Amino acid sequence: MADDQKMTALELVPPAAGEMRQLADDLYWIRFTLPFRLNHINLFAFDTDEGWLLLDCGIKGDATAAQWQALLEGPLAGRPISGIIVSHYHADHVGYAGALAARTGAPVYMGAVEYEQTQWGLGQTDSEYGAMMTTAYRRFGLTDTHVTAARDTGNYYRFLVGDLPDIFTVDNTHQFITKAGRWQVRFDAGHSPGHMSLTDNTRKLHICVDFLLPRISPNISARLRDLDDDMLADYIYYLDSMMDCPADWLIIPGHDWPYFGGGVRAAQLAAHHAARLDKLLAMIGNKPVSTNDAMLALFPFDMTGHEVFFASCEARAHLNHLVKTGSLQHADKKNGVDLFAKC
Repeated sequence: MADDQKMTALELVPPAAGEMRQLADDLYWIRFTLPFRLNHINLFAFDTDEGWLLLDCGIKGDATAAQWQALLEGPLAGRPISGIIVSHYHADHVGYAGALAARTGAPVYMGAVEYEQTQWGLGQTDSEYGAMMTTAYRRFGLTDTHVTAARDTGNYYRFLVGDLPDIFTVDNTHQFITKAGRWQVRFDAGHSPGHMSLTDNTRKLHICVDFLLPRISPNISARLRDLDDDMLADYIYYLDSMMDCPADWLIIPGHDWPYFGGGVRAAQLAAHHAARLDKLLAMIGNKPVSTNDAMLALFPFDMTGHEVFFASCEARAHLNHLVKTGSLQHADKKNGVDLFAKC
């Protein structure tokens, strides 16, 4: 990365409901609303000889259905939907995939790791998911109020994600062919265990989806299936691989806006997580801390129950990384709460 590189937003107004904005000869930008603090998601449509190839779908629900209807009866009308790509298992990306496939008859393409994670999430009963959340939150040291709310909510993932049809799995040798290019599949772990991004090397286009967002850091969380997993190490590996991204490449994210300067952004995000790790080490001192302590240090503001889940799992991911890199160690548990102390 050159010292004089900067991030520069693409000068293009985000698309309104029912609209698409052209990003390249055969690539169009779509934006849907979300009912969260992060209140939107970027989706994409590729123009192919067979029809429209779509990337990501939004959450399950009537609002998403209405947004797709406006597109299918508007700028996407008159040509078939030739395929639906799902980048990863998070609800805002996969939630409406099954319904959209049923509505259009299009096949769904997904990486094997993310498909398995989606099916696992959908397969948990309310009682199973509630029990798993209870165990995690008690190990984190969260309040009884948070534990009870998580247990009683049950499987919130199934509320946001519909059942999937049989899918076509793709690996990192796969390319999606569009009218003007070839999009190489890439898989990385960190934000999710097998997140798919797409790159057209000839045209210097990288659809990073959620891995290289221009304004915020993607959530890097410990997984409920393995609370001690070091997902942050995987994400740092991705950031390192993007440090030398040339300034003239267009980075196309799943939230916010397309921009130039991916190498600069990778360096910023790496520094952001390094600062969080330093903050945790500074606050720990000589007294063991819980995941809840770390969460309150990293996210000192009021949060919804939905946000507490992501914040606590992200705090745990940073603690896990400090353990894996030898700065922290597991201390004796207290009342079932995992504690971390300096080595």
